[in-house]
Amino acid sequence: MSLPQRLDHIFEYYKFPLVLILIAVVAVGSVLYYRLTRKEALLYVACANFSAGDALDSALGEGYLRAVGVDPGKNEVRMYRNLYLSQDASAQNHEYAYASRLKVLAAMANGQLDVMLMNREAYDIMSAGGYLLPLEGRLGDALERRLDDQLIQNAVILEDNEIEHNLDESIPYRAETEDVANGIRVSAFPRFASAELTGDVFLGVIGNSARMDAVIQYIDYLTAEPSGDAA
Repeated sequence: MSLPQRLDHIFEYYKFPLVLILIAVVAVGSVLYYRLTRKEALLYVACANFSAGDALDSALGEGYLRAVGVDPGKNEVRMYRNLYLSQDASAQNHEYAYASRLKVLAAMANGQLDVMLMNREAYDIMSAGGYLLPLEGRLGDALERRLDDQLIQNAVILEDNEIEHNLDESIPYRAETEDVANGIRVSAFPRFASAELTGDVFLGVIGNSARMDAVIQYIDYLTAEPSGDAA
């Protein structure tokens, strides 16, 4: 038999085992590639109603990793970008706002959200929902002294009649609230001031974050004077 005939014979009688071997090789290769290239998420950060721009976006991720001496090739700050939260979304943006809210809730439920950077509207929504951690007494004396006037209080809803109001709008909406220091106006600090933002940006810490040491380190980095690490 000639070589083409032999190859044709092998393919004709052994094509199914060969296909299975090929599938196994591809599967093993995919697993090995994933394990070799997968980055460890040190922190999960979401940006809501806020676009960082290229320079600041780099500082929020790789810049932080370099500043704390972590290899960006093996680790990452996992970012949720371009989220939109609003209570008064237009018909055009309603689906986008709804999808963003679901994404935030799912990330929190899975323990994969630690910090949110957001405008005032998104901050009010997250605060009212009770999703943000009270920050007083949790950041350390030195960091809290640096934050000074930029540690912001916002309303947290303790109890309301939203369901009854939505079912019957003739019933006035009532809510019992409490003001809690649960946000930091990070746009007041130099790293954000150079980004030419159009409004204030607030940082909130998700209440169920399991990475508080990294969160505090991240806040310390964001509010410190930039040292050329990721500007």
